[in-house]
Amino acid sequence: MDLAYTKFYQLGNDGDLVFEKDLDQLAEHLGRPHPEFFGMQVNDQPGGELQWVVVADMRGKMEPPTSEGIRFTTRENNWLDGLARAMQEALARLCGQHVNQIKGTRFFYYARHDSQGMPLTTPMHPELRHHVDHLDYMLTETRKELDNARAYANHRHLIQAEKDSTFAILVRERKSLRRQRDQRDQTIVRLRQKIASLKETIHDQELMLEEMDEEGEDIGGDDTAYLSDDDDYLEDRAMDDHTDEEDYAFIDDEPIVEKEDEATVIHVE
Repeated sequence: MDLAYTKFYQLGNDGDLVFEKDLDQLAEHLGRPHPEFFGMQVNDQPGGELQWVVVADMRGKMEPPTSEGIRFTTRENNWLDGLARAMQEALARLCGQHVNQIKGTRFFYYARHDSQGMPLTTPMHPELRHHVDHLDYMLTETRKELDNARAYANHRHLIQAEKDSTFAILVRERKSLRRQRDQRDQTIVRLRQKIASLKETIHDQELMLEEMDEEGEDIGGDDTAYLSDDDDYLEDRAMDDHTDEEDYAFIDDEPIVEKEDEATVIHVE
């Protein structure tokens, strides 16, 4: 993976960082170029832990006898801590790779690591005995536990962030459901009020109908009221007969006019 490094540090410029002088002197003793370190900040660890990637690059010796280059990567919370950790690891790996070249020097009793960064057994110091060896082992184990604790903290932070997000979603949904419930309750109240009003109107109309029935008005709305029956027919027949008699009487009372040879004769009975 290609990384866009934002930090660069090269030994040999009279720096005074932790392990810098020892590492630069050992590289010079072995005939290697000055070690170089690259760093960049990443955001692949939620929670803010182990956000800096530091790459140590120690080029090998070009003149015979040649030596292989050493390159590894570490993680830390910031650039300076990552740089100090990378320098200490670089010093241990150089000592582990060049055991024969460091005999007779003070570096012979320094902590040693293999190409994977695992501690190697160091010779017993005349005065310190195995003190340095034990310290290096404890340092390595402590760093492992610390890295695991940081990774666990990042994992817990991610879980907590997901919980917070889920809780926020539930809160929004709860508010939405409460608004819907309030709207439903308001609708129910309005419908109940409308039902009560309609019941009151129906009751008033029933009272009005009862009063009109007591006064003798036919408001029953019976469809048979608009249909004729035999009694209605007989009444209509009697009225027609009475009308005919009156019409005939009226005709009988009128004088009769006859025409005879342009002379009008009126006969009155």
